[in-house]
Amino acid sequence: MTRPVPLSLLLLLLLGLCSLCAWQWKREEDFRDLTRRQQAEIAAVRKELDETSTRAKAADAEILRLTGSLSELRTSSVAKAQHEELLEAAQKMKDSILKQNAALKEQQDALAKASTSISTANETIKTLAAERDSVAKKLNALTLEFNKLANPEKPADSPPPKPADQKP
Repeated sequence: MTRPVPLSLLLLLLLGLCSLCAWQWKREEDFRDLTRRQQAEIAAVRKELDETSTRAKAADAEILRLTGSLSELRTSSVAKAQHEELLEAAQKMKDSILKQNAALKEQQDALAKASTSISTANETIKTLAAERDSVAKKLNALTLEFNKLANPEKPADSPPPKPADQKP
């Protein structure tokens, strides 16, 4: 018959089997941890990829918007040559206006001088008119006295005789 297997050998086999199970369990635990870490990394990479994709789409939309704005700006903008022509025309107009302003200032000065001269002439005319009136009054008084002396029979208050060319 066969001999029974010694107990120590069975215990040794049992311990070996338990060690093998423990080692496999530990190896499987390490694999699960590795799988969890890799899944977390994959999720992070997918999230980053989604964010990058979203930013790329936004950048594409912004590029399209800017391209449209650029072409609109190009169609509505003034050419450099035309801009320079307009600047030259504006400068010429500015120079012309400055010359006209200088001429107006000279004319205003001349008008002020003329106004002063006219005011002085008016004052002189008023003075001369007053002197003329005074001389005329003196002449009339002398004429009355002369007439009194020449014609003593006429009253002193009678008006002087009218010349022949005046009508009554």
